[in-house]
Amino acid sequence: MEFLSAYLLTPSSVIVALLTVLFLTHQSWTHLSRSKKSYQISGGSSKVDDTYNLVVSKEPDVPEGWWSSREVFELERRAIFSKSWLYLAHVAQFCKAGAYQSFDIAGFPIFLTRGKDDKIRAFHNVCRHRAYTITRKETGISTVLGCRYHGWSYDTTGRLVKAPQFDGIPGFDKSENGLFEIHTHTTDHGMVFVNLDSGELIPFPNSTASDIDRFASAARLGSKSRWLAGQTLTGTFNWKFGMSLQYHPVVADQLEEIVSAAASPSVATKFLKFIRQHSSKAKSHIFPRNFFYSFEDGHFWISLSFIPASESTTQVRYDMFGLSSTTGNNEGELTNSIAEAIKNILQKIETEFSSVTPGSLDSSSNTSQILDQLQGHLRLEKKNGSQILPAMRQPKGSSLFQQAEQLCKDIDCAGSGSRSGSGSNGLDW
Repeated sequence: MEFLSAYLLTPSSVIVALLTVLFLTHQSWTHLSRSKKSYQISGGSSKVDDTYNLVVSKEPDVPEGWWSSREVFELERRAIFSKSWLYLAHVAQFCKAGAYQSFDIAGFPIFLTRGKDDKIRAFHNVCRHRAYTITRKETGISTVLGCRYHGWSYDTTGRLVKAPQFDGIPGFDKSENGLFEIHTHTTDHGMVFVNLDSGELIPFPNSTASDIDRFASAARLGSKSRWLAGQTLTGTFNWKFGMSLQYHPVVADQLEEIVSAAASPSVATKFLKFIRQHSSKAKSHIFPRNFFYSFEDGHFWISLSFIPASESTTQVRYDMFGLSSTTGNNEGELTNSIAEAIKNILQKIETEFSSVTPGSLDSSSNTSQILDQLQGHLRLEKKNGSQILPAMRQPKGSSLFQQAEQLCKDIDCAGSGSRSGSGSNGLDW
């Protein structure tokens, strides 16, 4: 005891004790100041008060009505679907010149078609006369696409080739009334992307190209794939909920199990895989709405897309591709099993979404990227003083077109006045 008392009273022990007290006080004070921060999930900005009474404003993490608001959906149309590169299809889905596929992306009707030059092009799916639909089926083949309203017809390059009762009308120029073309990008692996921004071509993101290259390398995708089956389903949930990464491993695991059961590899395939020491199992998420999957025991890959139709309805499109000319005797059984699996997954998402709370939010990188893009676009609109509509198209034709249009009405051009669509040959999006 005497030894301990003597030690406690030495100058060095006093200094150590004081330093210890100061350190513990600093740690406690830092923890308390951090605990004062409060964050709101939605509605207005939250404020953070630190120990020096400084006030820092923080933007809300998500807009109010994240899962159900029409206002949020319209913002997503402007900020994301009007100016992001969107994966739509693979070149294998266009077997010959004139093959087309129609889409409705967040209210933007568009279609892809293969030209006689084998190039895949994208167009707004509206006639330049009255904005009526050009392609009425989801898929088809035709080298001349016509609007049934007034018979305007276009070739696979979007050029207007026929405009009944407009020929010879002063001020009308066919070359100025072709379909509105959309920026496209086809990767080396045949994946077709579009960008609806009507301005200057936005470069294809290096990060997306790298993600696709990694997936293609792991899945052993060459320059060609064979389309096997596909379907578009509709679900009653918000597209962002479907894209939540919590479903990513669920989808992959369930599909992997089905493929393994229906497409057991041969002894030769197993031996080659052992020699190469290469697994073909891979998955990739492509912003903002796509997943790609390939499988360990089958020469297949699948694209899965969540396509927003409204704030509460989502179209789910899946397409299945083979990596070789043949996939075995179980191909029909496999495609049927995949179809049932996708339907089951869709039902699961609908069930989960029916119980989601307004303030709930997943912490995926996809959600962070969506938020960044929405907030960035809102800042641009605030600076502009009005909404910015990147996909909006206006005709570049002669001002005399309106005179030609009036002449067409005067001679009763198939009753155009009584059944008109938009009433304009532009697209006010």
